[in-house]
Formats: sequence, structure tokens, C-alpha cells
Amino acid sequence: MSSAMNEYQHILEIHPHPCVIHIDFKPLYANDAFARFSGLKSADQILDMESLMVLINPEEREEALIRYQKAFAEQQTDPKLIAHTDLLGNPVMVEIIDKLITWKGQKAVCTFISIVTDTVNKQRRLKKLAEQDPLTQLHNRRYIINKLTQLHHTDVAQEFFMAIVDIDYFKKVNDTYGHFAGDKTLQQFAEKLQDFVGVNDYLARLGGEEFILLIRSDSSQQVMTRLESLRSAIENHHFIVSVEEDIQPLRIRCTLSMGVTQIQKGEKIDLSYIRADQALYLAKHQGRNQVIIKD
Repeated sequence: MSSAMNEYQHILEIHPHPCVIHIDFKPLYANDAFARFSGLKSADQILDMESLMVLINPEEREEALIRYQKAFAEQQTDPKLIAHTDLLGNPVMVEIIDKLITWKGQKAVCTFISIVTDTVNKQRRLKKLAEQDPLTQLHNRRYIINKLTQLHHTDVAQEFFMAIVDIDYFKKVNDTYGHFAGDKTLQQFAEKLQDFVGVNDYLARLGGEEFILLIRSDSSQQVMTRLESLRSAIENHHFIVSVEEDIQPLRIRCTLSMGVTQIQKGEKIDLSYIRADQALYLAKHQGRNQVIIKD
């Protein structure tokens, strides 16, 4: 082995990130960091393998083969972020880079791995905070706009109805009982909405006492029946708020006004919101405590 190759191998051996060199996934070299990453004790155990495929999650194997073929053909391969589980069952998030090299006189692919679990988790936490309403812990306006954009891109937006939900005269709750009671009422109402939404629905707080629902359904009558059931349940419900320990808890009652529309195929995102908001205006103008749908 040349001195340059010896130096190259020495660098890989002391490198803190996992690294493996292979041809058609038959390992030619692996550092100890790669062995630990795989759930094994030593690099020798890697070299004893007939194929590295056993270390790759089944759902990632086809993509790994494509990356290998592109790298071996000296085509550009972008870093790939995947969820990986080692042989001991430990899950991590990793970024994989495949690079064509010359190893002992032959072409081979060097796969570098960076464990990015902490970075990914931090990004997810930041994304969650950016899309979460701090008072109710529901999603916020930013989230619902992003979700609507995604639905429009996948052409399934038209399978949803949009409902804007407003608590009637909520200012009176704050003025009569105080903002603490108002906040507790909003939190309890948010819990009621979470119980209402189905697995295919989306929910967010727009702000103040306004909330938005995206309800997946092919029947306007079914949607109206569900929303009417929600309206009736809230009308007959008491929100119980304890203000002081020795004072009888407040029993606050509210009603809802709702504006509904079906998202139309190919329309701009804001048009469905405008229709739902117009329907909400009609519900309020016509006496509140009702659900109105607008085509």
C-alpha cells in the first residue's frame, strides 16, 4: 500500500464519523465509528459481511442502490437524510454522502455518515414552536396556511371543506369574568375542538376567538351535520373555570357562529378562506349561533 493510501486510511480510522468503503455493498474497509454506528463492536465484523444491505433498513435499500449506482457512474449525488435503526434497534437520524474514490487501485464508493439526530430534533422543535399557538397548544395560522399549500400541491384540497369557527360575543366573557377566565375558556374550547376533529381533519387557532377547521369529506350534508352537532354541544356546555380556591367556580356558557365552504379544484388558496369568512359574516349578521355554508 502506498504512503498516500496509508495516510488516507489513517485519517479514516481516526475520523469521528462513520465511514465505509465498498463495491456493490461488499465492504472493503470500515472504521470503528461505522461499526459502532451499526451496532457492532469492531470494524472486522463489518468486513466479514457479504453485503452491507443487512445494515440498511428495508425501505431504504432501493434508494441506497440508486445512490450507489449514481456515485459509481461519477454522477452528482446529494446528501440524503434518513431515519436509521442499527442492529441493536437504536434509532437515529443520519445524513449520508456517497463518493466515488480509488481504493487500492480500483473504483469503489466511500459512504460517509453524519449522525444528525440532535440537529433534526432541534429543527423539529423549532418548527413546532413556529406552528403552535402558545395559549391553546393548537396549531396556528402559519401551520394551516402551510397545510393548505401542501394540499393544493397534491391536488387533494378539493376533498376538504373549510370552516371558520367564532365564539359569539367572546369579548363579554373577558369583560365580565376577566382575561384569566377568558383564556381558560379558550383552552377548554380548544380541547373540545380536538375531540371533534377526525384523523383526516386539520385544526388551528387563527387568533383571538377564531378557529379554523379543514374537514375531509365528499358530502356537504355530512359536514353540516357534524358542525351542527358541535354547535349544539357547545351551546349546552358549561365551561368550568376556577378563579380562586375558596370561591365557587365560574360556569361560562358560549355559542358558536360558523362559516363553511368547500375548497374548489384549481382555485387560489385565499378564495376558499374568503368564502368561508363571508359565510361566517352572514351567520353573525343573521343572529349568530348558527352554521352557514357558502358555495
